[in-house]
Amino acid sequence: MSGEAAAGDQAAEYVPEKVKKAEKKLEENPYDLDAWSILIREAQNQPIDKARKTYERLVAQFPSSGRFWKLYIEAE
Repeated sequence: MSGEAAAGDQAAEYVPEKVKKAEKKLEENPYDLDAWSILIREAQNQPIDKARKTYERLVAQFPSSGRFWKLYIEAE
């Protein structure tokens, strides 16, 4: 059974290549809206427990953006 749990953990931690590239772009430019768009789309397809960190980072980076706050609130 522990082998199944480990396999499930690995599947849950899979990160698409486009998300990795977006994260790298954000390291270079934290205001890159194209990269944020990729992360937002990915977060919208995740349960809120997994997506919350992305939304928290988003509103921390753009605290006055009502649009981004709305996305976060709707996800909750």
